[in-house]
Amino acid sequence: MQNRWRVNSRVKQWLIAFLVVIGVYALMVVVLRAIGLDTIHQTIGQMGIWAPLAFVVVCTFSVIVAPISSSSIFVTSGILFGQHIGFLLSVLASTVGCCTNFWISRKLGRKVAARLIGHNSLDDLDRFTNRLNSHHSILFMILVMPISQDVVSYAVGLTKVRFWQFLLALAISGPIVIAAYVYLGGGLLEALI
Repeated sequence: MQNRWRVNSRVKQWLIAFLVVIGVYALMVVVLRAIGLDTIHQTIGQMGIWAPLAFVVVCTFSVIVAPISSSSIFVTSGILFGQHIGFLLSVLASTVGCCTNFWISRKLGRKVAARLIGHNSLDDLDRFTNRLNSHHSILFMILVMPISQDVVSYAVGLTKVRFWQFLLALAISGPIVIAAYVYLGGGLLEALI
């Protein structure tokens, strides 16, 4: 009976997460339609270098404070800056954010990392940390990084994995994940607008 409750609880969590994602994207479509893409592009053009800089800062912050979803920001980058520039800005922000997460947990420990990822993700942090302690391979990090880059980067910082190994795994897996958000998610969002 208890296992059934756990399964139902897990399904309920996934369903809630799915509905939240759908709600966020629906809201983005409504807002982007109301403002208009031409208006958005003109405003970004007028901001000059400050627009991409502000985007990178906001996106990096969303990677560091894990309960904030960076995926929706990655999706909008293609619409705001064009897919190729949006992709490059998103990769830069993700790399800086994930490296910061690694060093936060490496230098400040689990308690600080747990505060930044939120209590709901604490089980994920522990699960990734345990798996990473038993699998120090770069290949394993490449495979788990797409699941949740922010939480995994905190988890890796809590292990004995060297920074260069983490950075190599991030450099391989990060662009793949971000490309999916920017090109596929952004393309779908743009089609809905």
